[in-house]
Amino acid sequence: MESNKNMGRLLDILGNETRRRILILLTRRPYFVSELSQELGVGQKAVLEHLRILESAGLIEGRVEKIPRGRPRKYYTIKRGFRLEVLLTPYAFGTEMYEPKAPRPTREYAQARALIKSTEPVEDKIRELVMFLAEIQERIEELIMTKQELEEVRLITETYIENLLRRIAQENEREFERLMREFGPRLPRKILEDLDDF
Repeated sequence: MESNKNMGRLLDILGNETRRRILILLTRRPYFVSELSQELGVGQKAVLEHLRILESAGLIEGRVEKIPRGRPRKYYTIKRGFRLEVLLTPYAFGTEMYEPKAPRPTREYAQARALIKSTEPVEDKIRELVMFLAEIQERIEELIMTKQELEEVRLITETYIENLLRRIAQENEREFERLMREFGPRLPRKILEDLDDF
């Protein structure tokens, strides 16, 4: 239930056009309030309120930077390492948020630390880091593709199980109840909810 509430809150936040426009602008570069106000044609007070909502939801972050003359300015950016996915299929609907966490001590993490701490010339160091980053990005893309393929297989399997149980329920209620006692605790919640509505 808590995840449904969080999903609903997130979708409410993203349902506002001004907030979506702010996020689109922040994907280009950091902005401060008066710049956003000018770009959007919206008053600074309203922009600040939208930024507060986005920041409290963990979508953006602000940082104060000193400037040569005048008061320090607070710049807003998309939260580093943050990713939001919305899954919408004929069988499922949900959102997933990924935020930066302390990574597990994997081989890749050790490799990244070694490259960062290396004392070789700057040009060589940057070259190696850029190559390493490209390898990581390639692996991420492969994993995303694998995840999408597995999602399809999962959805096909879930749909088949649900249709099979529906057919059994229509033909033999006692057999359906026996199967539900045996397999119900292991069935995905989505199948159980759909069968409850049946």
